[in-house]
Amino acid sequence: MRTALTAAAACIAFSSCGLNPAVTSAKPTAFLTSTGTDTTARLARLPFQHSWRDPAVNITDYKNIVIRPVTVRYLRTGEWERSKSAEIPTQKAFEKRAAALARHFTEQLNIAFSDPICIFYKTTDTSKPNTVILEVALTDAHFPDASSEIPLCGFESRARDASTGKLVSTTSDRRGPDLHLSGEDTHITDNKEICTIWARQLMEASNKEIFSNVRRKLITVE
Repeated sequence: MRTALTAAAACIAFSSCGLNPAVTSAKPTAFLTSTGTDTTARLARLPFQHSWRDPAVNITDYKNIVIRPVTVRYLRTGEWERSKSAEIPTQKAFEKRAAALARHFTEQLNIAFSDPICIFYKTTDTSKPNTVILEVALTDAHFPDASSEIPLCGFESRARDASTGKLVSTTSDRRGPDLHLSGEDTHITDNKEICTIWARQLMEASNKEIFSNVRRKLITVE
């Protein structure tokens, strides 16, 4: 049974069952392209499809972080019908569900960056010296019903120096679920769990001393 479950997990994780959109990078939105950064760049220590940091910036020079609410302004609403179901019959219902997911993402970012191992002190005061502002956009969301295959999320982020507005870093990712196998049980992470994982990984990405490599666990077997 474990072998069968692991095979099913691999099928989803590596898109061999027609789930290619979950692992394919999406075209960047204006949220990211407006920064002028190289959206094809990727730092080897991070699990995101795109990651860039200004090589001239020493991230440890920053002591504080302001976390902006996650925005849905750049959400690809044109794909909302992929989520159409009894619970999401209209685009308006889809947008309401996405807004709730963005609020959850914001909450998880605040939790992650409040961890004692975070190198920043979380604040709302942008006038404090040595402060960075983190902005995140929810760009993709697929809310499957019971008969659908998998959830799907996408995000883009940018961090700026609060005093100068200078770009410090950018990231983006688009992914389907991870799988957790425990005994006879198989758990597929939903949209909220994906965003929770991202929030933690964004915090870990800032602390290279403790997290020399930030990795995604596609399949966890217990």
